[in-house]
Amino acid sequence: MLLTRNTLFSIVNQRKNLILVFFCIIYCLISLVNHYNYRTYAFDLGIYNNCLYQYGHFHKNHYPYLHYMFTNFLSDHFSLYTVILSPLYYIFGTPTLLYIQILSVLFGSIGIHRLVKKRFDQSYLPEIAMIHYLSFFGIYSALAFDYHDNVVSAMLLPWFLFYFDSKKIKLTIVFAILIVIGKENMPIWLAFVCFGLFLLNYKDKAKRNLALILAFSSLVYVVIILKIVMPSMDPIMAKNGYNAFKYTILGNNFNEIMSNVIHNPLKIINALFVSHIDNLPELKDIKLELYICLLFSGGWMLLFRPQYLVMLIPIIAQKVFSDDFGKWGISNHYSIEFAPIVIICFYDGINFIKKQKLRLVLATAVCISTIYITYAKMEDRASIYYHKVEGCFYIKSHYKSEFRKKELKRVFKLIPAEANLSALNMFCPHLSFRKNIYQYPDVHDAEYILLANTKNAYPVRGKELDQQIKDYLASPLWETLSASKGIYLFKKKK
Repeated sequence: MLLTRNTLFSIVNQRKNLILVFFCIIYCLISLVNHYNYRTYAFDLGIYNNCLYQYGHFHKNHYPYLHYMFTNFLSDHFSLYTVILSPLYYIFGTPTLLYIQILSVLFGSIGIHRLVKKRFDQSYLPEIAMIHYLSFFGIYSALAFDYHDNVVSAMLLPWFLFYFDSKKIKLTIVFAILIVIGKENMPIWLAFVCFGLFLLNYKDKAKRNLALILAFSSLVYVVIILKIVMPSMDPIMAKNGYNAFKYTILGNNFNEIMSNVIHNPLKIINALFVSHIDNLPELKDIKLELYICLLFSGGWMLLFRPQYLVMLIPIIAQKVFSDDFGKWGISNHYSIEFAPIVIICFYDGINFIKKQKLRLVLATAVCISTIYITYAKMEDRASIYYHKVEGCFYIKSHYKSEFRKKELKRVFKLIPAEANLSALNMFCPHLSFRKNIYQYPDVHDAEYILLANTKNAYPVRGKELDQQIKDYLASPLWETLSASKGIYLFKKKK
């Protein structure tokens, strides 16, 4: 029996759908299981869930989690996704943004499939590219740690590049807008992506001009947001400046940065690869680990297609030069932007290989290499503060919670929906649909305090936390509403 064209299309589509379903299950087992086992936290899912509530009720978001630093969430990070997505919390509840994050990764992989399929008339290659993308280490690290807007932004880039490649200007602009509204650093990244596109398409006048227009538009946008919009929303931010810029290795202002670049270039180059915090020897291999993971994931192609390396300049810089060593390595959401660039660069690079079999073998080998390094770094990594229980969906402990879930749910019901609450960081995402909530030990004007005996709380934990619980149990200012099975709820006496 001969295969018809429709049958062939159905088989190809089935392969793509099976890949999506397979990875969707894995992602849900990581992200949603963490949430339901109380391994998502105030920083950052709790913050974003509170934003959904505030915007969903048309409140001015006064940012209770960081009330001592900002008067508005948007003056910390100019992220508009929560404004747009806020109605969804009525339907999907506390995991709303985790669903969005998972779907965005899968959506990005479809963009990869379409882009590779457009560039190559070769069976199986688009599906291998999807698996390569969906196996990238940065995705697993991001999904294992709450929700972040830059993950959603990064997953839109394959579609932006697909429509740019197809010369569909309106859709290119739509996706450019969707990327830049994700977070205030996204337009800087998009500008460098467009500079890279300018170099890649220098001989194509239409593409070259579009890339330059989008690049400079993105830079104008970020200057307006950082210099005008965010300071106007918050007098504290207007006084202290942009909070996220902490790069003392470069300098504290533009003049210092330029001086260091001119007079101390070797110091800055050295900081790309090794720790610039001298008194912490445990940090010495973290940056190296990032580059090793990139090489195993196909990042070596960046050396042959340096136009794509241009696209990664701000991502590398914001990671390895930061004063926060948590950003240097492969943990959390700080490597997510590498995923689309590295994979697209790799497939752009193998486009120069004429033999289809060789192309297929190389793509398969790098895909397997990517899966290997992702698994190896889920098992063990140099980056500190990594917990296997959060990322290793294949181990038994991942599916266990340290708390009695039924008891927690019972205690949750004792807290009025409108009450001001201070809670341990792992309880906050589940209780953030209220106007005022604080991460303990920030009590501020809380009427209720929710605590538990645990070694995993932050910033107070273990014996210190146990002593504070004893103090509240004995306090004449607080009434004990519940003290069962290691979970404690206190109400402020009037």
